[in-house]
Amino acid sequence: MIPAGEGDRYVFGTQVASIMANARSIGDSLEIVLLCGGRGDHFPLHSHEQASEAIYVLDGKLEVQIGTQKRLLTTGDYAHIPAGIPHAYKMLAHRTRFYSVTIGGEVSDFYRKIGESYERHERPHLPQDALTSEKWGEAAEGLDIRFVDVSSVAVEIPLVDNGTVPDRVVPYILENGDGDHTLSGDQVHSFLSTQAATGGGYIVLMSSGPKGQPIGEHYHEITNETFFCIQGSMTLWVDGEELSLQPGDFVYVPAGVKHKFRMDSHYTKFMGVLTPGSFEGFFRILGDPYAYPIFPTEPAPYRFDRVIQRIAELDLKVTGRPPGVPGPADGKHESA
Repeated sequence: MIPAGEGDRYVFGTQVASIMANARSIGDSLEIVLLCGGRGDHFPLHSHEQASEAIYVLDGKLEVQIGTQKRLLTTGDYAHIPAGIPHAYKMLAHRTRFYSVTIGGEVSDFYRKIGESYERHERPHLPQDALTSEKWGEAAEGLDIRFVDVSSVAVEIPLVDNGTVPDRVVPYILENGDGDHTLSGDQVHSFLSTQAATGGGYIVLMSSGPKGQPIGEHYHEITNETFFCIQGSMTLWVDGEELSLQPGDFVYVPAGVKHKFRMDSHYTKFMGVLTPGSFEGFFRILGDPYAYPIFPTEPAPYRFDRVIQRIAELDLKVTGRPPGVPGPADGKHESA
């Protein structure tokens, strides 16, 4: 767990990069960085040969360039950029914060190389060092970052921004509340990225719901899972340890570790990145297609019975009784 504002922090110019996860810390290809800056702060046009990138805006305004096209992202907006696609960003508000999630290539060390270790939690009002083109280039050496000459991006890259998650690997933009929603009882699970959109490597899921009961304790054999508390509050039990999460708190739960969670506020929202993406099937079986980004006034039936019927297909080992499933937590739902 990394509480809000903590983690290894590096300052470059007037931007601060907080490393939430990298390959060394979690033993996974997943890297997550929280970037904070002010109006005018930017990252030049570049691409990743191996890593795909997901951007989720927490605060402020972020102009994202993908190929030759630019889009303005505000709080709750999401961008998905596959490997090999040139992209850049520029912050347009005095305080802008966003998560950068990269999977498949080493990227996060760039911030350690271009920046300096930073003990404060908010960005500085003035830059400590000038960021020259030479310094940008030197920091990218040996990493999955290749800076791109703007004039070389001549072909317009198709960019999907119609509010849906594409069924193929292409760049796309989702506004706050967009995505592919399913409803499970009183919780909405919104897919920001699916297996089809990422080539199977991962999924990004936004879950929201009211104050409620804990879900059943379980673990996965191959699926690694993250929990970012975005709004409200929640309790997460990891291998028997109780963790209280507030907005900005981050937890990584690797495969093999028992866990469960409970939403504790009247409106709670958290984001999960799951690697690989094969656990998407669980949410499709548990929930039904749903047209709205907010949970209904009256909850729908919690259809864990469908999960039990098909549990042999899923990377799921149930060790505690889920809500709405009768009978003692006697382990009878465990699957070999």
